[in-house]
Amino acid sequence: MLIDRYIGRAQLHAFVVVFVSLAGLYFVFDAFTNMEEFITHAAETGGLLKLLGSYYGGRIVWFFDVTSPIISLASAMFALSWLERHNELTALLAAGVSRWRIARPVIVFAAGVSILAAASRELVLPAVREAFARNAQDLDGKALQSFQSRYDHRTDILFRGRGVRSATASIDSPSLLMPPQLGEFGPQITASRAIWKPAADGRPAGYLLKQVHEPVGIDSLPAMELGGRPVVFTKSTAEWLKSGDCFVVSDVTFEQMIGSANWGQYSSAVELMRAISNPSLGVASDIPLRVHARFTAPLLDMGLLLLGVPLVLGPSRRGVFAAVGSCVGMTVVFFLVVMGSHALALGDAISPSLGAWLPLLVLGPLAAWAAEPMWR
Repeated sequence: MLIDRYIGRAQLHAFVVVFVSLAGLYFVFDAFTNMEEFITHAAETGGLLKLLGSYYGGRIVWFFDVTSPIISLASAMFALSWLERHNELTALLAAGVSRWRIARPVIVFAAGVSILAAASRELVLPAVREAFARNAQDLDGKALQSFQSRYDHRTDILFRGRGVRSATASIDSPSLLMPPQLGEFGPQITASRAIWKPAADGRPAGYLLKQVHEPVGIDSLPAMELGGRPVVFTKSTAEWLKSGDCFVVSDVTFEQMIGSANWGQYSSAVELMRAISNPSLGVASDIPLRVHARFTAPLLDMGLLLLGVPLVLGPSRRGVFAAVGSCVGMTVVFFLVVMGSHALALGDAISPSLGAWLPLLVLGPLAAWAAEPMWR
C-alpha cells in the first residue's frame, strides 16, 4: 500500500501539472487570438470574465477528453522515471518487488482516468456540446453560416437555404425541393425562414416555415401526406399555425440538418444509435464508426499505456531520455494505426465496425507482448 500511495501520488501530481499546463497554454493562446471578439460581446454577457468562463468552461471538458490518454501515459512515464532517476526502482527490484507490483498503481490510475473519460464522453460532453459549438467569431450564434443542402430520407424532401443561424436554430430563405409524390402544389416550398421545432403537445418534430412565398395561398391548401402520415401542415388543417405559415414534419434535427461536427463527435452512443435507426437521417459511415469507437476507446487507452510502461520498467531499462524518446515514437505509431484504420472505414475501404476494432486487433497483441516481461 505504501508503494501504491507513493507512485499514485507522483502520477496524480504529474497528471495535474501537465493537464493544467497544456490547457492553460491552449486557452491563453486562443483567448489572446480572439480577444477582440470577446471584448465586443462582453457587454452582452455580463462582463469579460463571465464570457471567458462560459466559453472555456465547456472546452475544458473537451480538452480532457482529447488529451487524457496522452497525459495519462506521460504522467505514468514521469512517475516511473522518477523512481529510476533516484535509484528507487533498483532498490525495489532488489528487495524482491516484482515489476507488475510496481506497475500496478500506474495501471489502476490510468484505468480510472480512462473510465472517467468514457463517462464524460457519454454524459458530460453531450450536455455541454452546445457551449463549444460556436467559435469566437459567432459567440451569440446570430451570424449567418453557410448551409449545404440536405435530404430528409424518409420524405425525400431536399432542404436548401441561403444560410443558417445557430442561435435561433433557423434556416434563412429556405427552399424545400419537393419529391414527385409531394409535388401536387408545386415543385418547391419557399419561405422567409424555417425554424426547427422539437415534438411537443402532440405535434411532431419538424420545421416551421414563416411567411411562405411559394406555393401562393398556402393557407387554403390541404395538408400533404405520405404513406398515411402527415408531412406538410397548413392553416386549413392546423389551427395553431399563423396565416402564411406552414409546418414540414422532419425527424432531422437542426444540428443534424446543418451537419454539425459537434453533433456527430460529441453525442452519446445512445444518441448515435438512434440516429442510425432514424430513416429520415441516412447517416454516413462515420456515425457507425463512432459508435464502435466508443467501445474500443477505453481498451485502446490501456493498450497505449501498456506499450509505454515497459520502456521504463522492462528488463532492458534505458535512460530516462531514451525511454521518453522511444515513448514518443511509439505514440506516433499508435495514433497513425488508429487514424489510418478510421480513414479506411470513412473511405469505405473496410466496414465501420472493422475500422473501429482493427486498431485494437493490431495493437492489443502488441501491447500484451510488450508488457509480458513485467508479469515475470
